[in-house]
Amino acid sequence: MDQALDKVIQGGLDAIEAGDLQTALDAVDEAAKQVGENHVRVLHLNGMIAWSEGRVDNAAGYLMQAVDLGEAYPEVYLDCAECLFIHGDDLDEAEAVVRALLEHESIAADDPARDEAKLLLAQIRLDDDDTEEALELLGQVQAKMKVHPAYLSTYGAVMMALGRNDEAVKSLEAAVLAAPEDPDFHYQLGLTREAAGDREGSAEAMLHVLELDAAISKADAAADADEDGEDLDEELSDEAKAELIRTFEEVLEEIPDPVLKRIAHAPVSVQRRATPEQVRGGVNPRSAVAFVGAPKTGDAAGDLQQIVIIHDLLLAMIDDDEEIPEVFVVGIIDELRRFFDESMGVVSVED
Repeated sequence: MDQALDKVIQGGLDAIEAGDLQTALDAVDEAAKQVGENHVRVLHLNGMIAWSEGRVDNAAGYLMQAVDLGEAYPEVYLDCAECLFIHGDDLDEAEAVVRALLEHESIAADDPARDEAKLLLAQIRLDDDDTEEALELLGQVQAKMKVHPAYLSTYGAVMMALGRNDEAVKSLEAAVLAAPEDPDFHYQLGLTREAAGDREGSAEAMLHVLELDAAISKADAAADADEDGEDLDEELSDEAKAELIRTFEEVLEEIPDPVLKRIAHAPVSVQRRATPEQVRGGVNPRSAVAFVGAPKTGDAAGDLQQIVIIHDLLLAMIDDDEEIPEVFVVGIIDELRRFFDESMGVVSVED
């Protein structure tokens, strides 16, 4: 029974990884027939299906039920903790699940899952601003884990949080070499190089992000072509652009005058995505609002020439149009900090 169940469950998980949800749904039905809907493996597979479909609350519910059964399946704990960490509002829940795995007596001390758990716990503690414990946890993993790109990325983030930017850059460069097709590592490297004062190196990394993100978007669109026929190269209509600009200008009306004077003169436009030239000039390829021009450097004040709304990124950040103003506010704040190198007290924009 166990071998048959293992085969069905693993087939379902592999199908999720391949984007074949129908096969995954068939697998969960078959597994439920064998052991019932409330078996830990069935709950886990149901949770992963829900997560892949974007039903995060359902996914967390299934995965927490699976964890509560207390059985020695490390992947159940790790997937549950990761889901809670990425999508949850309470870091304590994610941390509790990881610590339960580390305290599980039935899981061998040399099980690789313990290293994965310590790495995930380090990420959680770092997110909770406990860099010292995060660094301590990273020091506890086995040597073979320390060449994994996820470890190198996390170590780089810890070094950056500690102000050790040179070490952070070195670790993230190693992560990129280990996983050159992962845009997230390039993105983290770009942010770290910028923090270290290497704007040229940051732009180089961000150009890779722009290229890799575009390739992923095109692949996803091609996979969905039969459903909606979306064309990523199709020009936006004038009406769609005008509507976004109107919403953006309404947000600007709520900005305090000292801040508004800095940016009110710049024309606002809409693009589907940033251009390589804009990224070379310092634009973040993952920001829905981009200030284009010459950012402040040393004694030279920033020269803002244009504000660009990045349409495709904006849509990826929202569930409905009511969230657009909030995204614009966050984008404006981030760009004010980047472009003019100061916060300018813009927190009041959200009031």
